[in-house]
Amino acid sequence: MNDDKEKIIEFATQKFMNGGFYRTTIDQIAAEMHVSKKTIYRNFSSKEELIREIANRFLLKNSKLVDEALGTKGNAVLKLFKIFETVGEIMLKMNFDVIKDIHHYAPDIWREIDDFRTKKMTSFLTSIISQGQKEGYFVKKKPEIIVTLFIASIRAVVNPTFIINNRFTMLEALKETIELIIYGITTDKGKKEFNKLNHGVIQ
Repeated sequence: MNDDKEKIIEFATQKFMNGGFYRTTIDQIAAEMHVSKKTIYRNFSSKEELIREIANRFLLKNSKLVDEALGTKGNAVLKLFKIFETVGEIMLKMNFDVIKDIHHYAPDIWREIDDFRTKKMTSFLTSIISQGQKEGYFVKKKPEIIVTLFIASIRAVVNPTFIINNRFTMLEALKETIELIIYGITTDKGKKEFNKLNHGVIQ
């Protein structure tokens, strides 16, 4: 990738994070970078293409962090907690205005983000639920139903429209959803393990 494109991505990421996606224009980015709009449009056909590139990089970077958490040695409850602790830390660094703008003004990109997180959650939850049932931490219900319930709940609640309408933060929505589901799918043994761990970011 050429230097101009990298510099545009790096600068635009900070602008979007500080000022939101919708209010930040290509004119502003060009002026503050001291480059021509032509330079930007030579690398990105539109502001939407630029935000898509930024979003893809964000997803890939944080996907690796989730994979690292999944690789934690230990029982399934610990792994699940570590993953959502990691997600909580990621959310603390995010500007909700950017998420809200993408959801409202760039719905195609939001669908791509939602598809990505759905596939990611399906993958790691399937593995963890299977492990946890063997260990006696999760109830013996069909894993496919547990995974689908988990994902549907997170998609519905950790969602800009729901959060705006109910005046939650993204982290509050994540915390409440995770706790409700985990307490519903864990055995007494699993609940004790989760309560022992639940004193970090997700609290």
